[in-house]
Amino acid sequence: MAALVAYYVSELAPAAERKPEINKTDVERYFKTAGFKLTANAGQTLVNAKNSGYLDAGSDAGYYKLNPVGYNLVVHRLGSADGGKRSIRSARKTARKKR
Repeated sequence: MAALVAYYVSELAPAAERKPEINKTDVERYFKTAGFKLTANAGQTLVNAKNSGYLDAGSDAGYYKLNPVGYNLVVHRLGSADGGKRSIRSARKTARKKR
């Protein structure tokens, strides 16, 4: 979810709200907006996402930015209806059947 927040803030948010880095305030704000259960410590959520390889350290302490691994997770794994589980071959078969 932290990678999703970072992606939203850097790519999809209205122009006035876009920024390259997020902090715990952003996580709390967008978790609430999405109706997602808040964690006990939003700062630790960011540290965990960094340690998992989805975020990089930002320009200041407590700030993090989306890295290519996190970007690919959000766009390619979370962005498809099947969560990225369907193979290209099965996607092609489905497309042919619809024609």
